Amino acid sequence: MIKECDELPPTLWHNPRMKFRDLLPYMGLLVLALAVGVLAGYLTFNSRRPPPPHTDALLLHAPKALPDFTLTDTMAKTLDKDRLMGRWSLLYFGYTHCPDACPTTLAALDKMQRYLANLPQDKRPQVYFISVDPKRDDPKLLGDYTLYFNSDFVAATGSLENLRALMGPLDLEFSYDKPDAKGDYGVNHSTAVILVDPEAEETALFVPPLDPKRMASDYANILKYYGEQF
Repeated sequence: MIKECDELPPTLWHNPRMKFRDLLPYMGLLVLALAVGVLAGYLTFNSRRPPPPHTDALLLHAPKALPDFTLTDTMAKTLDKDRLMGRWSLLYFGYTHCPDACPTTLAALDKMQRYLANLPQDKRPQVYFISVDPKRDDPKLLGDYTLYFNSDFVAATGSLENLRALMGPLDLEFSYDKPDAKGDYGVNHSTAVILVDPEAEETALFVPPLDPKRMASDYANILKYYGEQF
């Protein structure tokens, strides 16, 4: 049974012999409502981002802004959020005395860059190697170490306070082992490679084992997903 509607005159509901011309004053409203509904549906459908690409990289549901931080590179220049603006970046945290993870990762990042050689220079990610061992990794040692892998890589470090200010919100950690009789010590650190977008936001992360060719493919697909043209 149809209930009465307070929005329309009662005659619409109580007169079964109403003629079509009597409905004409209300047809405009019905057509307008239909048009608004169709337009809203169209805009909603077309504003949706396409499904995220299938990648080995762990793509964040939404980019996360990096915290404020201040580090110094091997050329005594400041590395902070402002410097990361305007270009995609890859951040890796390690140290020059690292026996395995760091050289393996930097070598993989170098190969990844070679796979991306067909991209315009400004679309390739800038790689930053950030040392979590500032006590031993002075600018010369850090610069020479990074240069061995790729001359375009930028190396930087800073105080423990600034390192933790950057790494903490990224859910990355580091700690030091007890020094041996010679004073040597190991550093335990996260091994993920962080992908940062041109707005200085964490977008995705690559975790070991790293496949340079797959990383390059994932990177290109992520850029397309975010609307980059190249």
